Amino acid sequence: MRAPAAMNHSPTISPLPAEYYRRHAERVRRLASEATTAVVRKRLHEVAFEYERLAARVDNGTLPNGQ
Repeated sequence: MRAPAAMNHSPTISPLPAEYYRRHAERVRRLASEATTAVVRKRLHEVAFEYERLAARVDNGTLPNGQ
């Protein structure tokens, strides 16, 4: 029995382009610059870093799942 066509995808090709993650990283950094507390700023910078890491993984041809 064959798998449905939707399941036949390459595990090394991301469904989202790296630029998608970079745009979100930039948006989160802007939010961080407006945050009024250090804890929130720090967490937003961490989130932005994760988006950049996902973009790098897409650039390298690996899926961003299983981070």
